[in-house]
Amino acid sequence: MTDQPSSIGFIGIGLLGRGLALALSARGYPVTGAASRSFSSAQWLSERVDGCRAYGTPQALADNSDLVFVTTPDSVIAEVASRVMWRSGQGVVHCSGASSTELLRPAELQGAAVGSMHPFQTFAGLTRSEDAEARLNGIAFAVAGELWLPAYLDRMVRALGGHPVNIPDRDRPLYHASAILGCGYLAALLQAAVDCWTAIGYTEEEALAALVPLAGTTIENIRRNGVAPSVTGPAVRGDLSTMNTHMAALGDSVPSGALAYGALTTASLPLAERRGVSPEAVAGMRTLADKYLRRWDSCPE
Repeated sequence: MTDQPSSIGFIGIGLLGRGLALALSARGYPVTGAASRSFSSAQWLSERVDGCRAYGTPQALADNSDLVFVTTPDSVIAEVASRVMWRSGQGVVHCSGASSTELLRPAELQGAAVGSMHPFQTFAGLTRSEDAEARLNGIAFAVAGELWLPAYLDRMVRALGGHPVNIPDRDRPLYHASAILGCGYLAALLQAAVDCWTAIGYTEEEALAALVPLAGTTIENIRRNGVAPSVTGPAVRGDLSTMNTHMAALGDSVPSGALAYGALTTASLPLAERRGVSPEAVAGMRTLADKYLRRWDSCPE
């Protein structure tokens, strides 16, 4: 097979599989097949991408695809690779952020070119090609591969408007953890902030109406000026009194938020030092956070 696949298939049509397939189709790539544990998910994609067929099994899709993206949950990638009969020269790519191409070793042993392409982006909420295309513009993609795949995936990433990055295998868990901290756990943190509003008596919708503009401005400030100059709040002022009030209130009303607040206070101390907070104040904040964290950690469920 040449390094210009005429047919691209997706195994696993979840959020990532949907979004990436839609974006590639919008950029003119031949997305011709979809297979998923739920056949209705494969049909969903086939109905939205011209020329895309829903297959009942991963094997049927692999038999009809020059390049296969395995966009299943990470825990299933190795199983898919071992159960499908691959062919020499065929491309097989997973989209796991945390794992190396070793997961695709069974395909490699059958002569397939194996690789990985992880978009450093969330795919939640995507249903249209134009939205998927816009979501991927300007983002990083961790790319790796063998034989013809590295050059091909590099071109693909650039066609999507992204930029490829090289993450050594030993650092992939760290790379992926950064994505979770900056996305999934960011959402969890905002949920704790919403819980504060609902504890007061407001609805979740009312809480989000207040919090989203604040969070959005913070992200924009970080984009423009960097993290340290954009941090606000009592930690970077060395304001022990306010922090003590916050932690006590959270402990009474939003225990999950109390744990997050204590842990993030500790995580904020290096930023406080960079902002010129005195060593004595930093030590005081660490002691205060540790005291509350021990108290909450010892509480029964």
